[in-house]
Amino acid sequence: MERCPPQERRALELVAAVRYGRLALSRHAMPYIAVARHVVVDDHVLIRVHRGWDIHGACDGSVVGYQADNLNTATDSIWAVHLTGTARVIPAPDSADEIFGPLPSFVDEEAFDPVHLRIDPQFADVQFVKGVAGWPELHAA
Repeated sequence: MERCPPQERRALELVAAVRYGRLALSRHAMPYIAVARHVVVDDHVLIRVHRGWDIHGACDGSVVGYQADNLNTATDSIWAVHLTGTARVIPAPDSADEIFGPLPSFVDEEAFDPVHLRIDPQFADVQFVKGVAGWPELHAA
């Protein structure tokens, strides 16, 4: 998204406000969604996923979706960002530990083995919903 228009800029700002999202891809010609740690750098979204899931090859050079939200917050205003763009496997950034934070200890009972992707968003959409019941009200006993 060269010279980000305001909506795309707002989408990236919201994505940057949370740490995890969902990576949507095609795996063996079927839809697949994986949790991912992300950071926004310039107009790109850098993703860190577990190599053991073996999804990075399916993403490399392909169009993927990425979604991040604040759905688990105790607020009456929620948002969700949907990004679509081409993903590329990239070497770990020199500052990966600094920008992503510490690695998870385990993923699916395996030691976390990171692989990094860069998404260059081509499309961005933001959905805002106001006046929803907050987390405590929804899950009261």
